[in-house]
Amino acid sequence: MKVVGNSMKIAVGFVHGIGKQKEHFHEAMAGLISKRLGEICPAVELVSKGIYWADITDRLEDELKEKLAPDHLHWNKWIDARGYTISFLGDAIAYQPLPHKAGDDDRNYIYTAIHERFYEKLQELAQCTGPSAPLCIISHSLGTIIASNFIYDLQNGRLPSGKLASISENPSALVRGDTLTHFYTMGSPIAIWTMRYNDFGKPISFPSPALLAEGLPYGEWVNFYDKDDVIAYPLKRLSAEYDAAVTEDVEVRNPGFLASTPLNSHGGYYRSKTVIERIAKSLADLYDQTTRQPIR
Repeated sequence: MKVVGNSMKIAVGFVHGIGKQKEHFHEAMAGLISKRLGEICPAVELVSKGIYWADITDRLEDELKEKLAPDHLHWNKWIDARGYTISFLGDAIAYQPLPHKAGDDDRNYIYTAIHERFYEKLQELAQCTGPSAPLCIISHSLGTIIASNFIYDLQNGRLPSGKLASISENPSALVRGDTLTHFYTMGSPIAIWTMRYNDFGKPISFPSPALLAEGLPYGEWVNFYDKDDVIAYPLKRLSAEYDAAVTEDVEVRNPGFLASTPLNSHGGYYRSKTVIERIAKSLADLYDQTTRQPIR
């Protein structure tokens, strides 16, 4: 944690979810958070990067559509329901790591490629904010799974072989995840993913073990869910470990057209005043807490 003069830079990585996405998906929400933070704590500067990974899975999904379309599988000329299904389910299925097979380095290339992208964006953030700046991750939908897996792998030394191993030599504290202070999961299906394990698995260690070792238990992991969003579920009640790691499950009412319907509610977190306010106030609190502590 570092305060320079009377100001602090906080690195913020946004991770999008399933479906067709744009590279600059995060900019509107980043702007709303920055605006609100400027009103309550002008000393904090947010440096934001979108951890955009949709292009990695889009190529395979487009290829699949091309292979299937000639078979005339009754594609609806008004609503491309099959294309919609491939885009949404395809992301989740393609991302899943497969059991390791000796001699097959490409077996988990989607999982690895997405994590490489995540790692590279953290490096870019560290270059902009400094190597020990606080790190905040804001994730949505499948992006909450990706962020959780990525952080878990970092904390347990599970860097894949190949490109990611080569770029991971002597990473900064931020890139190692040591400065992770804030983790926000929006519309998260993590609870469903835990069904892969008999005991519902283990969450990431939060707060960051490095911060705890320094006696700096800053930040929070807040899980936002809308009760109309059938993809999103609370996390604290999964197990004692999740209860300890997750600061709070916060129910929100997402805005937008037909927001009370299951699918339309899922995308509303990016515009939720409740979500924006909670994140901005917590990042402002981080500055207040840090300035009351000896600067390290």
